Amino acid sequence: MRLLLFIILFVVLLPLFLIGVAIFTWRIRRVCVPQNISGTANEPYASRLFMHIAGSRIDDAGYKIAKYLPSYGGIVRFLIIDTTRLACKLSGYKGWMFSYPGPRPSTLATLMSHRSYFFDESIREALTRNENPATQFVVLGAGYDTRCYDLPEGSDINCFEVDMPPTLNAKKQALELAGVPHDHVTFVETDFNQETWMEALLNSGFNPNLTTYILWEGVTMYLVEEAVRDTFNLITTLPSGSAAGVDFFSKDLIEGNPPFERISKAMHRGIKYYSENLQFGIPTGKKLSAGIEELSKESGLTLTKFEHVGSEGDKLPPWYFFSHIEKH
Repeated sequence: MRLLLFIILFVVLLPLFLIGVAIFTWRIRRVCVPQNISGTANEPYASRLFMHIAGSRIDDAGYKIAKYLPSYGGIVRFLIIDTTRLACKLSGYKGWMFSYPGPRPSTLATLMSHRSYFFDESIREALTRNENPATQFVVLGAGYDTRCYDLPEGSDINCFEVDMPPTLNAKKQALELAGVPHDHVTFVETDFNQETWMEALLNSGFNPNLTTYILWEGVTMYLVEEAVRDTFNLITTLPSGSAAGVDFFSKDLIEGNPPFERISKAMHRGIKYYSENLQFGIPTGKKLSAGIEELSKESGLTLTKFEHVGSEGDKLPPWYFFSHIEKH
């Protein structure tokens, strides 16, 4: 009944929603891409916004800054997000589209909920464990992630957000205009394909002798293999107990090998819309985690938690993987 009511309300509001999508699309192509502001940062961010307005995963900071971001600013947040929020509120619907942590096995439609929950738990475990908790939190390729503004209560964490200057500056401006406190966050400008992020961190007050958690979410697939390996080698220089949350696409998906020919072509075309390219994927075998385990081992790290989208028995086997990796 709630789903039916939601659909009826959403259909009524659909014209406003579609106008918002049209404006959003124009802003991505005519504002964000020309200024080298990440377009792909909007994908996971949008999912978290929808979970927030449905009340399944609260993200007050994320919702507040939307009004001032180049993609969702002003009327776009109202047309896309707030209209959907109204339909959710009046219907009471919090179904699979907005679920958190979402169903398992997750699907293409619910993978962002799965991904958000995996990394939320990965962060919480590292920052709140009783023995040797992380006291530094680094978000590599921060985009519009807002986890630095929703830290565990009573925690004393030094936060660093690392990204390309255009995206970082757009986010900082949105935080300031939205009145979201961010004095505890150090913003670090870098280019993952061109320079060492560790060097940029060290120049910004990062202490390499403190136990650190690194969130590296939604980034590896856009990098060259050398940049991915270099990052793993830098993580291993951190103290024991340091950890990283990292996601990967499969190598077969990136290369379009069977049975991923169609979805690979579709994803490559979709990413080109943002003027970006998919480049790196992790090899898989009989054991899906084998490629990640090998990559971690080569850098002196240990894979301690692993999940994937979909089921091994599906017609289209798992191609998206989430990992929690530690320095022992």
